[in-house]
Amino acid sequence: MSINQLAYLVVESTDVEKWRFFGTQIIGLSEEQAADGALYLKADERRFRLLIVPGARDGLFASGWETISEEQYLAAREAVVRGGAEVIESTPLDRQLRCVTGMFSFTDPSGNRQEVTWGPISNFLPFISPVGVKGFVTGKMGMGHVVLPSMNFDESLSFWTDVCGFGLSDILHAQLSPEFTARIFFMHCNPRQHSLALAEMPQPSGCVHMMLEVPGIDDVGRALDRIAQHKVPLAASLGRHVNDDMVSFYVWTPGGFALEFGCGGAVKDWENDHTVFETTRGSHWGHQWQAPPAQ
Repeated sequence: MSINQLAYLVVESTDVEKWRFFGTQIIGLSEEQAADGALYLKADERRFRLLIVPGARDGLFASGWETISEEQYLAAREAVVRGGAEVIESTPLDRQLRCVTGMFSFTDPSGNRQEVTWGPISNFLPFISPVGVKGFVTGKMGMGHVVLPSMNFDESLSFWTDVCGFGLSDILHAQLSPEFTARIFFMHCNPRQHSLALAEMPQPSGCVHMMLEVPGIDDVGRALDRIAQHKVPLAASLGRHVNDDMVSFYVWTPGGFALEFGCGGAVKDWENDHTVFETTRGSHWGHQWQAPPAQ
């Protein structure tokens, strides 16, 4: 498959300073100022994994997907065009801000902006957390995962699997209310159990949640201590997921969507050790959900 990882997320913000504090003091990412008032939040040797750009709204602007070479990048572009999406070529300023050699963007069938890149540009400076987080699980599995609202669900699922080449990992039908059950399909493009999920639920912020993974439970616990200290509202309590074995909690971000922070996510051998399955519950235990804070 051409796309091999979720490389970054671009978040639009009416108050970049809120993200600076949340990203560094709560999550433990390091920061670097970017052009035009934007902010890089760094999790590893890459220049950034979260790009916060000033804007008129709070929410996800784009998901950034990476290919391993120019050849695979061009193959991905050709596949997207064949799939019927309109490709928008990047400008030099777009590529400079995202620190990539090549990039194009498109909108998926549910209206979510996607960016496809190749050739990340980095100074390879080491990641040093301002609050002592040991590190994040990234590398060939990318920055983590993102769950996108997909009200045009069937067409979106077909696009991501047939056009973009993602494999289906598992299925969840979430009972959100007595009247409404949402389909959530989890998909992979590398050994991480899922890098993308499509959720049949509206979300004004453009994102249901994103996930960052740390190597061990102590960093999860210390993050919960920081959240309690700074009185940041949780979106869900500590719990363990059925599909990817992740032990995690969810916290509300300044972007109006949740961030999952956890450890122990499953790493899969898709050719030899997987059967697509449907779960009837999201978690073995925990993950008691809380309403978003009042705006």
